[in-house]
Amino acid sequence: MSRRIYWGIATLIILLTGVSAVMFMWNTDTKPVNIYRDVDPSKANDPSAKKLSETDKFSEWFEENNATLVSDEGEQVKDEQKSDKTFDWHSLTPEQQQQIFDQFYLQFGLKVPPRGYDYVWKDAWVPELDENGNPILRRKDEPVIRIKMGIGFAPTKEQFERYNQLKEDRWRAKKRDDVAEVARLDAEIEALEASAQRMRPLSVGAGGTTAEHASKSRRMAKEQFNAALREHGLEHLISPWD
Repeated sequence: MSRRIYWGIATLIILLTGVSAVMFMWNTDTKPVNIYRDVDPSKANDPSAKKLSETDKFSEWFEENNATLVSDEGEQVKDEQKSDKTFDWHSLTPEQQQQIFDQFYLQFGLKVPPRGYDYVWKDAWVPELDENGNPILRRKDEPVIRIKMGIGFAPTKEQFERYNQLKEDRWRAKKRDDVAEVARLDAEIEALEASAQRMRPLSVGAGGTTAEHASKSRRMAKEQFNAALREHGLEHLISPWD
C-alpha cells in the first residue's frame, strides 16, 4: 500500500475522531429527550414546544433592534441603513435569520447550538441541564418527553392482581344490589390503595415538535412512559393494548 493511501486513512480517522468528540461534548443524542419533572406536562407551558422566533423573549429582544446583520462581504450593515428599521423578520433569508439567532444565544450567555439542534428549555431561556451540569441539546425534529413524577398508586404485581379481583367482586356485588358487600369491598380497595402509595411516573407529555410530527410525538411519549413504568418495576400497570 502506498504512503499516500496510508496518509489518507490516517487523516480520515483523525477527522472521524474529531467529529465524534464534538458530538459527545454537545450531548446531541438523536433519541427523544426524557425529562423527569414534578410539573404536570399536560398543564405546563413547555418552552421547547415553540420555535425560537415565536417566543416572547426573542420577539421582544428582536423588536428592540438588538440584532445586527452582516453583508455578504462580511461588513456590518451601516447604522443609517438600519436606523429606520425593525427588520422584517419574514423578509430575511434563512442565513440572515440564523445569523440573528446566533447573536441572540450569545447575548444570553449560551453557546450557539450545532446546526439542526436546539436547547431543551426548562424555562424561558433557562436550559435543562444533564447530570454533569451541561445544557441539554435535542435534534429539532425529535420531541422532548416530559414525564411527571409523583406519589401515586404503585402496587406490586400481587397487589395489582388482588386489586383487580376486588374491583371485579365489587362490580358483581353492585350488580346484585348487595349494599353491605359493596361497602366492605370499597373499604378493602381503599385500604389496598393507601398501602401501595409511592413515587412513580404519573403522566407524560411531549413538546418541541411541529404539527406534522404530532403522531410520532404521541407514539414516542407513550413508549417512553411505558419504559419509565418498567424502570420503576411497574410493568404490570402497562395496558395490554399499548
